[in-house]
Amino acid sequence: MVVKRKWIFFQLKSPTLNEQGFTLLESIVSLYVLVICVSLIGFTASQYQSIRKQTFLDRQLEWHLFLNQFEYEIKELVFKDITASKVRFEEQDAAGRVRRLIVYQKDLNKTTLIKTTESGGYQPLLMKVSRVTFTKNGDFLVIQVSFLNKESYKAQVKITEQIKELK
Repeated sequence: MVVKRKWIFFQLKSPTLNEQGFTLLESIVSLYVLVICVSLIGFTASQYQSIRKQTFLDRQLEWHLFLNQFEYEIKELVFKDITASKVRFEEQDAAGRVRRLIVYQKDLNKTTLIKTTESGGYQPLLMKVSRVTFTKNGDFLVIQVSFLNKESYKAQVKITEQIKELK
């Protein structure tokens, strides 16, 4: 018995004339789409920088408004005591008696610097605050504030202390 082998040949399809590459019109359209994408990236980057700059200016404005308000309010107040996280002042009447106690501190549950009174009221002063530190340096109160966006500000404010009478 003779075994005949069957050979299988694969024939590759040869390209015909109707199968062509990109036409000139298709190449121009793809280049146009590429140019639009690149220009959008440049536009987006410039807008991002503009928004970041405006946010920085807004944060500086908020900080300076806070300082102006803080300095104005404590002119009539007498410094009582300080910890790293809060500072307390007393409002006194003409006879020197304490009318109310005012505390400036970071709200424990939020990212806000607030002003509170013993009656329970509070006023938000600075928003998006990550850390506030109060220290006393002679006749000055040093306030250091770090915001959530990693910006930090520091200021010194002159404070009035209660004069202790000699007995």
